[in-house]
Amino acid sequence: MYYTGTSGLVLPYPNKSHYPKEFQDKSRITFYGSLFSSIEVNSSFYRIPQAATVRKWSESVPATFKFTFKLWREITHSAQATFNPDAILHFMTAIEATETTKKGSILIQFPPSFKIQQHKKLVDILETINGINSSWKLAVEFRDSSWYQPSIYELLYAYHASLVVHDKTGTLKPLIDQPVNFAYVRFHGPGGNYRGSYTDDVLSEYAQYIAEWLNDGKEIYSYFNNTMGEAIKNLQTLKGFVDNQKT
Repeated sequence: MYYTGTSGLVLPYPNKSHYPKEFQDKSRITFYGSLFSSIEVNSSFYRIPQAATVRKWSESVPATFKFTFKLWREITHSAQATFNPDAILHFMTAIEATETTKKGSILIQFPPSFKIQQHKKLVDILETINGINSSWKLAVEFRDSSWYQPSIYELLYAYHASLVVHDKTGTLKPLIDQPVNFAYVRFHGPGGNYRGSYTDDVLSEYAQYIAEWLNDGKEIYSYFNNTMGEAIKNLQTLKGFVDNQKT
């Protein structure tokens, strides 16, 4: 129920020569899957992966592992008010190569320039994905504070989507009770710049929230994006706190 990892494939060793012996002839994702329970695939934001590649990734990790794919930027970050539904179909077809039990979330992240006045595009994206998807959870991350209001929350819940809890500077997402069956948390670094390390006090506080959500029966997806800082150390610390909090 608690799936955690890094944004992108990050390992605690500089190269394969430092891997444990049993993983030195294995792929990076195989080794990663032995350490963490999930990954937020950021490369899919820049380019839609090949289905064969996704299938290989899926076959390389344990049965309990979950994948999250970040939606292609040509869909979310285009300045146009509309998008080509075929682009979503292409994206979804590629990630459907993931084994069913390993399907986690689709992260739909919008840029700061995306304002609430453009809500029709949000509806169209959610509607299109829902028309195709039957297995993936949907998580929406806004970077503009105009979106944080009850009407938008209700819209997301109507599509069984969760509002991402994140700490990107200037757009802190309010911690609200969400009537969906999962929560999604992203850590961008204490300064919001993908660097640095969180204090134990901050991680302990988040551990309390996560433990409460777990006790409520929610699945949790938690990723550290401070990969130019102490993402792995912070991930391990938070997981330890959560393990101690669970009842």
